[in-house]
Amino acid sequence: MNHLCATLLLFCSSFNMSFDDDRNDFVEMIGRCAVEYNAYYTENQNRIPIHLVVAVASHESGWGTSRFALEGNNYFGIKSLSDDPDEYMIPKENKEVKIQKYLVPCDSVYDFMDLISMSKKYEGFQHELFNQWFDDMINLESLVYSLPRYSKDKNWEKNVLRIIKQLEVR
Repeated sequence: MNHLCATLLLFCSSFNMSFDDDRNDFVEMIGRCAVEYNAYYTENQNRIPIHLVVAVASHESGWGTSRFALEGNNYFGIKSLSDDPDEYMIPKENKEVKIQKYLVPCDSVYDFMDLISMSKKYEGFQHELFNQWFDDMINLESLVYSLPRYSKDKNWEKNVLRIIKQLEVR
């Protein structure tokens, strides 16, 4: 329970942003979804830091302005295995890939958080997160570098960390 209170308190106090565009609303929306996920869907030691979720969503969706974010509420570039064309979008540059569509924004956030907290691909991240909660010392840089590169961007980790710093400064 202490971690939940701390998560909510951190969320409320640390996102005191003053971007001069729609990024404030985007951060608040993704942050609220992540807080809900942490509050209802995970054990304390599996709670994913809100700044990390918001930073990845911001990077992957261009602060919510990408086609997949706007047309499909997909802020993380999560792929689909569905055969139903109503449930996915096709990237213009790669007709072989299907990008998942979501009815509401929080579903994309929940799917991302499920993915990194449960998939075998992210066991290193899960182990690092567990150890950090156990030691009561969250280090976002270590968590970012414990994720296998989430995208093809060679500077992915640095870009996500830069966004985390933007979120912390504001």
